[in-house]
Amino acid sequence: MTLAVSLDGTDVSGVAIRGSATRRLNRPSQAQITIPMDSAIGGPGSILKVSFDGGSTLFHHGRVLDCETDTGEDEGFTVYNSSDPMELWQWRPARDGPASTDPGDFSNPTMFQEFPTGPQLIEQMLLQSEDDSDPALGEGPLFLDLGTFEGGGVDLSGAPVDWPMTIAQVVGLLVSTGEVDVVITPTDPGGDIMGTVDVYNGDYGTDLSGSVVFQYGTGSLNVRRLRWNEDMTQMCNKLWYFGGPRIETAQDPGGNQHWCFNVQGDDPGLPGFPASPPYSTVIACRDDSRDTYGVRMEVKIFDAASDLCVGQSGSDPGRELYRYLWITESYARCVPRELIHITPIRGYGIGSFDIGDLVGVEAGAQVRGGFSGAQRVYGYSISWDEDGPFELSELQTSADMEGI
Repeated sequence: MTLAVSLDGTDVSGVAIRGSATRRLNRPSQAQITIPMDSAIGGPGSILKVSFDGGSTLFHHGRVLDCETDTGEDEGFTVYNSSDPMELWQWRPARDGPASTDPGDFSNPTMFQEFPTGPQLIEQMLLQSEDDSDPALGEGPLFLDLGTFEGGGVDLSGAPVDWPMTIAQVVGLLVSTGEVDVVITPTDPGGDIMGTVDVYNGDYGTDLSGSVVFQYGTGSLNVRRLRWNEDMTQMCNKLWYFGGPRIETAQDPGGNQHWCFNVQGDDPGLPGFPASPPYSTVIACRDDSRDTYGVRMEVKIFDAASDLCVGQSGSDPGRELYRYLWITESYARCVPRELIHITPIRGYGIGSFDIGDLVGVEAGAQVRGGFSGAQRVYGYSISWDEDGPFELSELQTSADMEGI
C-alpha cells in the first residue's frame, strides 16, 4: 500500500507521520492526520485527501473542520480533523424539493406525502438545498455529485416530529427505519466536488460472510482483539408510539387522552400483518421476551401539529414511516443485544470489504464456548504511523438483531 495525503493540493505524504481515515455508512466519513508543526500548512477550511494506493482511488476527500497545534519542550505537532461533505447536511434546513407544490418551504413542508419513498425524498431535499437563486429557496452547493437514488422503496409517508428540521435530522429518521442507506463515495472530478452521494433502499452492500471471515482463537487467527458485549439495559418488549397532535372529542374536550394516531403490536398497517415476516418474527420475539423477562414498556410521543389530522377526526393518516420504525425498534429491543467488536491483526483485511457488506465473525471455544455468525459493517478505519504497517481499527458492525 502506498499512502498519498494532500492538503489544499500540496502533497504532505512524507510528513503525515500519523493518521487515520474512516469510512461510515449513513454518517459523515472522517479523517485525521498529524504533521510536525514546522511542516504544517493550511487550517480549518482546507481540503484533505487521503488515498492508500498512491492517489489512484480516494479513501477520503473532505474539509478540515478543526486544527490543533500542540508543542512540548523539543517538538510540536499539528493535528487536522476532516469530514466529508455529508457534514454540511446538519447546517441545511430540509426543504420541499423542486418537484413539490411549494419548492423551498421548510416551515411546514409536505415532502413526506409527496415523495413517500426514502431515496426520492432525499434527492428532492438535496436538489432544493443547492438552489441559491433566491435565499428563500436554498443555500447553495453541497460539494457532491448526485448519483443513484434507488426506486421501488417502501412507503415511508408520515409527518416527522416537528418542523423545521435539518437534512441530517430527516435522513437520520429515514435511516432509522432500516429501509434507507446513504453512501458517500469520495471522488475528485475537479472544481468543488468531493464525492458522489447514492441512496439505496436499505440494502446496500454485498454478502461476503462466506469469503471474508474474521476468526479469533480459531481458523486463520486473523483477529488480535475481540470484545463481546451482552446488554439488556435498553430492552423493551411493549413499545407504543403516539403521534400528535392531540385530538379534542366530546368525551375528551381537552384532548388529553386522544392522539392523531398510534402504532403498537396490533396495528394492521404493520409490514407483514398479521402472519408473515417481519411482523410475525417481531411478535414472536416480543411474546417470548415477556415470558422470560417480564413486561418492559416504553411509550414514545411524536407530538407535532399535522395537516394529516386537523379537521379529519376518524381519518387514517399516513404513518408508514412510524410503522417501519416500530418494527425495527421492537425487534432490536425485544431481547438483550449482543455486540461483537473485532480488531483484525495488523495488515489484514484491508480492501477486502467495504461499508454495508456482511462479513463472517467466528470465535473459538475458549471464548465462552465460541460462536459464529455474520455482521454488517457500518464503519471502519485504516490507520498508520511512522513505525508500523497500515492497519484496520475495530470494526463498527451491526448487532445480532439486525436484518429480519
